[in-house]
Amino acid sequence: MRRWGLILCLSAVPVWAQEGPEESLRPKARIVEAETPDVEVPAEEALPGGANEEALPKGMRDELRVDDTEYAVCLAALDRMGVTYTEVDPIIPDDDADCGILRPLEVTEIAPGVAVTPPAVIRCETAEAMALWVHDFVLPAAQRLEERGALTEVRNGSGYICRRRNNAADGKLSEHAFGNAVDVMGFTFENGPPIPVEPREAQGSMAEAFQDAVRASACMEFTTVLGPGSNASHDDHLHLDVIRRTRGWRLCEQGGATSD
Repeated sequence: MRRWGLILCLSAVPVWAQEGPEESLRPKARIVEAETPDVEVPAEEALPGGANEEALPKGMRDELRVDDTEYAVCLAALDRMGVTYTEVDPIIPDDDADCGILRPLEVTEIAPGVAVTPPAVIRCETAEAMALWVHDFVLPAAQRLEERGALTEVRNGSGYICRRRNNAADGKLSEHAFGNAVDVMGFTFENGPPIPVEPREAQGSMAEAFQDAVRASACMEFTTVLGPGSNASHDDHLHLDVIRRTRGWRLCEQGGATSD
């Protein structure tokens, strides 16, 4: 199945969810530099919302553009998985050629009966990755937590926000700036207590097992997975994004080491 991503855009994003870097503080010898996505942009494609393409500076949001056919295929995949979303106006900041989303979606339900709270504004590719992860991995794992009942909510910490990595004044933009990333703060269930994302090494609990399972499986759909143990900024959430890297390389960190 082909995949395209959306990044969630939040108008009211918690400050603590904005401040975390997307890079791990672990040794960087393993990290492969991200490449500009190799996306062919058809000359005849018009911007959504009737924007004047010739008047816009070209930047990363244009590099991530998909044509009408690709976009339709992505939306069809969301529809098949029962995702509830709304197509919203293009996000095109006047003062930044890179930030923004040409075809943003506001996702309110990532699977039937599973809300995204607050709603996430992201690219379709990001939404599809999230929906596949929830459908194929999170929901089956949640079924093992019988005392908590059905999964009803994925707590969203941040979707789209135009900022640099680590909130620096300059340098590379965060993947949140393109709608390529979502921060998952935790999970809510029908009956039992919620499971917030937090350091859980060696707890020996089903909550730890669930968090470990959904975190590990996230890298089947996302190309970056960071969380507790990656650095202090990620101790309270999972950062998931769909950045494209050389030869399909993925950054999948699964927390700190434990001992018997």
